[in-house]
Amino acid sequence: MKRRQALQHIGLGVSAGLMFPAWLSSCKSEDPKPEITYDGVVGVIGAGAAGMHVADILRSKGVTVRIFEASDRIGGRVRSLQRLTQPTTSLLFDPNNLPISTYPAELGAQFIWGADSAWGKIISQLNVQTVEFSTLGTESYFVDGTIKTAADLASDADYIAARNFVANLVSNNSTGSVQQAIASAGISGRTQAILNSWIGNRLGTSNDQLGIKAVAEALALQTRNNQQFVLKSNLMEDALLSRFSNAIQYVELNTVVKSIDYSGDKIKVGGDQNGSTFTAEVDRLIVTVPVSILKSGLISFSPALPATKTTALSRMAMDASIRVRLEFKKNFWGSSSTFLYGGIQAPEYYNAGLGRDDAHQTLDITIQGAKAAELSAKGKDMVPVILAELDAVFNGQATQNIRRDPQNNILYMIMDWTKEPYIGGGTAYVTPAGSNQDRLDLAAAINKKVFFAGEATDSAGEYGTISGALQSAERASEEVVDSIVNA
Repeated sequence: MKRRQALQHIGLGVSAGLMFPAWLSSCKSEDPKPEITYDGVVGVIGAGAAGMHVADILRSKGVTVRIFEASDRIGGRVRSLQRLTQPTTSLLFDPNNLPISTYPAELGAQFIWGADSAWGKIISQLNVQTVEFSTLGTESYFVDGTIKTAADLASDADYIAARNFVANLVSNNSTGSVQQAIASAGISGRTQAILNSWIGNRLGTSNDQLGIKAVAEALALQTRNNQQFVLKSNLMEDALLSRFSNAIQYVELNTVVKSIDYSGDKIKVGGDQNGSTFTAEVDRLIVTVPVSILKSGLISFSPALPATKTTALSRMAMDASIRVRLEFKKNFWGSSSTFLYGGIQAPEYYNAGLGRDDAHQTLDITIQGAKAAELSAKGKDMVPVILAELDAVFNGQATQNIRRDPQNNILYMIMDWTKEPYIGGGTAYVTPAGSNQDRLDLAAAINKKVFFAGEATDSAGEYGTISGALQSAERASEEVVDSIVNA
């Protein structure tokens, strides 16, 4: 391991109490020896979790890689607020008044789903502190214009019906949207917003846009446990960069790929690099860009993508996505609350200090789908809208207790992935017209030359997560190695 590289990319976190894992001070070279002989070059488009993992795997086998990253940073949708981070059109905050919370401010991927998941195992190996927050409290809900706890709703027939609907999703054999299935099940309107928080918003959209067939298929494929973790002090971005520090040197930042010509023996890649035209030739190419980019036509393929792939893309979507962090002078929502679910303006409010630092009162808010698009258009003016939703059920305490600067301006952090160049949204989901087969078709290699990875191509039920991205990288790297060995 290149320890200097790892240290260069860690320790810039916003949290003053950042704790470094023990392995950083005693790194040993444990990279596997090269397993294949190959004098070609494999190109990787995208330096997110999938791109970095696939490059790391291939590099460890002795394969030369080049990673083309359109933005000026590594990590993709794994992004944390760092001390040196500056505001952009997609990231709004006051750099003179950073969040005071002593725990990470995650702008993208935030949770570790399953201790035995691909990402969960890596976090365990890194030996960084985690918090299994789901065991420390319970959820609360917007119901009937008030906030109710799970205990309050223990005998509520509508709440029980909603819970049962989720529990039986894996065996649901209906078609159409999740919302249509909810209506067919006769679920009361009182709890439908909660169901949207649990299902649609969690999966990157809303229940009326999400296909229930693909959701049920994905749940049936999942093998991980249901433990839910966050990192206690370390940043998710730092963990990713440290794990794949050996691949960092192969990343070419500010390299926007606009064309891929795979008609000949060599694959020709073209675009802009640091403002100038660039071209490159590689022998294999792995595409890890988000579905939004593939659907936008920003990258042209010659020959055109096969019909199976364009059909799969037509049945998939990637909606607007926003993460907001708000800090308050006191916790008015309940110190033992993990999430507030069922909001209309914001479907998911997460009690970010739970198990990490209860002295700081913070809500991390995740909004996806049509509501995120609506709020995205408001820019910073989305904050009063969110506060009004909280005020309505907490007797005005949100506006009264929100953290402000000396001039009485409300302080906030907004990461609007909708406006982030080269990403343009949250995570990929399958519409009512599709199924899990569409993820398989999107993942399929073309002529054993062009390969596809990224969370959208995970077909094992972990799409929309870091684990899904990592699993897709492992699959794609195996396909590349197989194409080389059996050429």
